[in-house]
Amino acid sequence: MTGSQVSIENNSDAQRERLAALIESDYDYKRLRRGEIREATILSISENQVIVDLGVKRDGIVPPRDLALLDDEYRNNLRVGGRVPVSALSTSDQNEELVVSLNMGLAQRDWLRAKELEEGGEVCEAEVIQVNRSGVLVRFGRLRGFVPNSHLTAVPRGSRGERLDQAKSDLVGQTLSLTVLEVEQQQRRFVLSERAAQGHLRQQLLEGLNMGDVRTGTVRNVVDYGVFVDLGGMDGLLHVSELAWKYIKHPNEVLDVGDSVEVCVLSVDRERERISLSRRRLLPDPWSTVTEGLRPGQVVEGTVTKILHFGTFVDLGQGVEGLVHISEIPDGTSADLGVVPDSPVRVRVLRVDNERRRISLSLRQTAGIALAVGTVP
Repeated sequence: MTGSQVSIENNSDAQRERLAALIESDYDYKRLRRGEIREATILSISENQVIVDLGVKRDGIVPPRDLALLDDEYRNNLRVGGRVPVSALSTSDQNEELVVSLNMGLAQRDWLRAKELEEGGEVCEAEVIQVNRSGVLVRFGRLRGFVPNSHLTAVPRGSRGERLDQAKSDLVGQTLSLTVLEVEQQQRRFVLSERAAQGHLRQQLLEGLNMGDVRTGTVRNVVDYGVFVDLGGMDGLLHVSELAWKYIKHPNEVLDVGDSVEVCVLSVDRERERISLSRRRLLPDPWSTVTEGLRPGQVVEGTVTKILHFGTFVDLGQGVEGLVHISEIPDGTSADLGVVPDSPVRVRVLRVDNERRRISLSLRQTAGIALAVGTVP
């Protein structure tokens, strides 16, 4: 029996535990291989180095050259006690130093995150930092990902030459929603797609959207018949008639591209991928206020909003309209009375149907008291 064996046998239980812990610590240390990634706790921070505890016998040292690679924001946010990923670089028997890299640890964590996104099909966000002939490069932590031209939604299919280059250049500095198509760390290949992400987000939105839901979106386009609102992956149509309670000639009277708008979901057609929206439903309904004092036979003033073949619509205030049927217009035409869109007019109330929200008016019974524009007869 050797002296060391006798020594161990003669030690108390507490001494044995301490010695076993040291042996285990040495064993753990030997298992830490070059390039291995471990979560470490920051012990101290100085201008030239950071010392970390890796849970082994020796503390790890992040050298100045590695710290210099960190961006200022990340380095300034390092705190004693914080947890960081590091990669073992080398050891020095003379100084008993374990040199580790925080940058390589962070990059490895990014590779693992990218692989998780690929396997889970999740959507992530990344900023466009550079363009090349085949696509754009995006920043993903400490990695650079590649988005091919064919996977960019901002690049119209079939675009070439200057049009293609300009479309990609406009993306620099923008943040894109992307899904991961391929991750090959050994080949340093990291490919993403904006088109696939849009399809994923559109499907998620359609599945989770229901009639009556209230959402906030961004105006993507304004056309004569309404506004297209981006709800976060898919556009919904806000028809001009659903913009406000009052009559709107053109949607740009209310909203412009880029505006944020709160809308109510009227319908969701999942098969045809169409969403109908309303802004009006979220605004105070003026019907009760305007019709409260209206009585059959009463003569009131309003403004002509539109003239159709079957009659003339008159705004009685706050967007509440009544209809002067063609049968209630002398000689069957409003033009003979000088009534045109936007002109003030006096009408007689015939009926107020609160249940169907309809007001019937007459010009026939007020012949001679229709207002010319800006005047009272």
